Amino acid sequence: MRGSQVVLAVVTFVSMAYSGGMNWDVAPHLLDESARYGFLPSDLRDFLLRCRAGLPFAGWLFAILGAHEMGHYIACRRYRIMATWPYFLPLPVFAFGTIGAVIRIRAPIPDRRALFDVALAGPVAGFVVAMAARVAGVWTAETVPAGIEGGGALFVPPLAAGWIADFLRPGETLAINGTLAAAWGGFLITALNLFPAGQLDGGHIAYAVSRRTHRLFSRAAIVLAAGSVVYALSLWQPPMYLLWLGILLWMRDKHPPVWTESVPLGRARTWLAVAALLLFVACFTLLPVRLFD
Repeated sequence: MRGSQVVLAVVTFVSMAYSGGMNWDVAPHLLDESARYGFLPSDLRDFLLRCRAGLPFAGWLFAILGAHEMGHYIACRRYRIMATWPYFLPLPVFAFGTIGAVIRIRAPIPDRRALFDVALAGPVAGFVVAMAARVAGVWTAETVPAGIEGGGALFVPPLAAGWIADFLRPGETLAINGTLAAAWGGFLITALNLFPAGQLDGGHIAYAVSRRTHRLFSRAAIVLAAGSVVYALSLWQPPMYLLWLGILLWMRDKHPPVWTESVPLGRARTWLAVAALLLFVACFTLLPVRLFD
């Protein structure tokens, strides 16, 4: 791991922690401690206290992103494919404090099986950690008292996670916290990466099945993203997939060939490709965020 990667990881974690303290885990009881740190400049004091409040959010989201990228990295190592450790990408002005993480693959993918395994490992690893975050977030969430009304935003959990609150906290309305926000972001990241198009993880999986499958699913993914944007706008809701639609249109059905195209995927991996598509459906939400009065 290079020094630049360590610096990016630290900066990204701090950025996520501050965003968590600003947007998700404000934790007034921590901000009330400002008098104890009166010797610090007010801006620095506020920054440190908000970072402290946002640690649960940052810890879980960092773990989700790290698991996703390390899944790819470990799969690359298995096939002796040269790849870097993850590069975390900070974005302090964003609600999550980051735009994700990436690894660089520095060698050709040898065959369809290797492409499939490398592509699938990341989303599965990230999904597992996101599920753990969802359970922890539901368990620690505050209950919204009955009768409280007002405008706001509802962060809609996907099919894969919506049942957890009903199982652990039946009949309760839960306020979002940093851990729940990280889980929600993790499911969204998994769904975005599993869009079966272009050179996304889902696109790699589709290409590993066949070029024809990749071509058809890439077009279907564009239709799905466009339909989601139109549907959101028709309801005066934020078009969450607008940027992703632009990315899908840019990538279309382009995909580089693997080193040996003739190696078959095999029956087991073909069924796993179906499971990956079901995982995409389970993590995808037509309206991830709903605004209400």
